[in-house]
Amino acid sequence: MKKERDGKKEHEARLLKRQQLKTLSQSLVARRELGEYMGNEDDTVNGLLRFYYACKGYTNLKTFKEWKETGYSVRKGEKALLIWGKPIVSKSEKQRIEEQKMQGKEEEAKEDFFPLCYLFAESQVHKSNE
Repeated sequence: MKKERDGKKEHEARLLKRQQLKTLSQSLVARRELGEYMGNEDDTVNGLLRFYYACKGYTNLKTFKEWKETGYSVRKGEKALLIWGKPIVSKSEKQRIEEQKMQGKEEEAKEDFFPLCYLFAESQVHKSNE
């Protein structure tokens, strides 16, 4: 019962984070179109998010795993910065696309699912004592 309740809370927290990231992404795209983010070489939504975080002082963003591999640990209590992960296409959608290709039809995949990607900045980590 408790496990089920905790799982539901985690799911709701992820949904909230996704919604917050979606809102921030839409805001940054709108501001880019108004010309507020000129000079950013990476014109993707994730590029805008990285630029936004850099303006707030968060530089050299890496995943938890990438920091670990380079001998760093994330400081206790630090919160991850969010960007969009690589899109995920469901198995059934992949199968449908394959069937369309076999029939000689080229069809675009339906809307992909973009997972959250959690990053930490250089200011949020410290060298491990290993």
